[in-house]
Amino acid sequence: MNETNRQWVLVSRPSGMPSRENFELREAPVPELADGQFLVRNLYLSCDPAQRAWMSRETYVPMIPIGDVMHSGATGQVVRSKHRGFREGELVSGMFGWQDYAVSDGRGFMPVSKLPPGVPVPTCMSVLGVTGLTAYFGMLDVGDPKPGDSVLVSGAAGATGSIAAQIGKIRGARVVGIAGGAEKCA
Repeated sequence: MNETNRQWVLVSRPSGMPSRENFELREAPVPELADGQFLVRNLYLSCDPAQRAWMSRETYVPMIPIGDVMHSGATGQVVRSKHRGFREGELVSGMFGWQDYAVSDGRGFMPVSKLPPGVPVPTCMSVLGVTGLTAYFGMLDVGDPKPGDSVLVSGAAGATGSIAAQIGKIRGARVVGIAGGAEKCA
């Protein structure tokens, strides 16, 4: 493969809102595969609020080291494989980072998952992805609202909060949402 792998690398820790100066676009060779690995060509990159924390401090995942590709979820297509569980052409989601190509063995903090056939990729990254799963399990396994209950959703204008609010309504609860400012509340 003669292509290069464009990568957005974290070069400094943000103070306040991240800016272009915190990142550098670099080119590297497309990684080679070892047995048990596959190569993904990223199609969609995720940009989530948690990434801001990952740049600056230890959270539920280690802080991103300076010089590393920006960590993020992504969805892409397997373009080469030496892994018996992943075939060329399959669409997958995982923690592939802000880059054109990523190598994986399918394991890790967020194990690689195959996308269901026929479902649009953006849907798999939102309501059927981590955002939707967080709302689903938070509301149904933890909160378990019943008809007539009152449910308070913080961050109701955000990706996870908006889905959580919808689940609460579907379950027959009275949902009250909190959002940061008049524009988001509208």
